[in-house]
Amino acid sequence: MAKSMEIGGHGGHIKIDVQGYERPETSDEDDANWLVARCKVAVAEFSCILKLSLVTRDFVEFLAQLEKAVDSLNGTTTFTTLEEGLHIEIRFSHAGHADVFGRARSQTSMVPEQPVLSFSFETDQSFLAQTVRELREIVTQFPVRKPSAPT
Repeated sequence: MAKSMEIGGHGGHIKIDVQGYERPETSDEDDANWLVARCKVAVAEFSCILKLSLVTRDFVEFLAQLEKAVDSLNGTTTFTTLEEGLHIEIRFSHAGHADVFGRARSQTSMVPEQPVLSFSFETDQSFLAQTVRELREIVTQFPVRKPSAPT
């Protein structure tokens, strides 16, 4: 079953739908932790939809950073992908407000300079508290897998 997370805010949102493990039957630990995902970014009149391969560890690391930042209303969190299809940075500024900065890069374009959507929008602790809850669900549904060795 697919799980989603959103980073919403004033004038923009990012939604990542994790559809499942890319290679559910593999015995290789690195291959076992790739996920198939779809990402939609919409900011003002600009938007894009990407098909991405993401790694379970990216979600675990982002969740740990974001939980800490939301609890303290301070700091910077980063979600970045191995293949550079999506980069998100959230910087808390004051009184629970945060700024979201990012880049979404085409993974299907064959031209040397792949199309990139750079974006930014404002958010706050109420939006991000929901994102933390959704990230927990993703990490629970799609944990880091350590396949057992063949016997």
